Amino acid sequence: MSKRALLILGLGFGLCAEADAAPNGAGYPAANAYAQPAATDNAIFEVLGRLEQLQSEVQQLRGMVEEQSQTIADLQRKQSNMYSDLDDRMQALTAGGQAPSGQSSPAPADAATQASVTAAQPSAAVAPVVPTPAPVATATPAPAAPVVVDNKPTATAAQGNEKERYQSAYDTLRNGHNAQAIKMFQDLLKDFPAGEFADNSQYWLAEAYKINREFDAARGAFNKVVSQYPNSSKVPDALLKLGYIEFDLQNTAKARDYLTRVTTSYPGTTAAHLAEKKLAQMPQ
Repeated sequence: MSKRALLILGLGFGLCAEADAAPNGAGYPAANAYAQPAATDNAIFEVLGRLEQLQSEVQQLRGMVEEQSQTIADLQRKQSNMYSDLDDRMQALTAGGQAPSGQSSPAPADAATQASVTAAQPSAAVAPVVPTPAPVATATPAPAAPVVVDNKPTATAAQGNEKERYQSAYDTLRNGHNAQAIKMFQDLLKDFPAGEFADNSQYWLAEAYKINREFDAARGAFNKVVSQYPNSSKVPDALLKLGYIEFDLQNTAKARDYLTRVTTSYPGTTAAHLAEKKLAQMPQ
């Protein structure tokens, strides 16, 4: 009986010792085992938030790039218009500041009319003696011929209309409305193919095409200036612009031919000076 009691006491002390040696919370999952999935979800949400922010910034940058591109295109167009205006002013200065041929000074009064008006005025110093006229027979006046009114516009009116339309088209081009200016110059050339401003209209039509970077149409229009108006003052400028177009299209040989033609055929002109500068910039 005593041996059995001793054995039971020994087993009880052994179980107590094992319970004391076991770590706290043994048999239960650690607290951080449940916290790990929550931390992973938070990291994913943070990455998604940053990704959305980056996408928004990229869209803003794209909008800024498109806006800058449009601004650059507008500045290039305005610069081309300013160059065209400067070119026209330099041509006017080269010509010696002559007034346009469409403007003329008022014609002097007719000498016979002035003489009749002077003779009709009585002298204040001498009173003329008028003899009494003899009675004459009164004749019945013949009926007056009907007056025919010609409603056709005169040449001067047509010329004035051409000049006004040319100036309007030129101002439209200077203000940057290239498409509208092209239509106006085309209509002007159609109505006045041999008018006083036909060569200038053809030149500025080509310039408008060039500003719009319609190089094929610009080529054809500038060539018409050279072929249809060989005596025009715009011919050297048209050849210069043809050289510029070929240079922009990397046709160096053709560009050199046009520019050399300007310097040799029209020396001393503004176009020749610009052609020499361009030739100096071209690779040999």
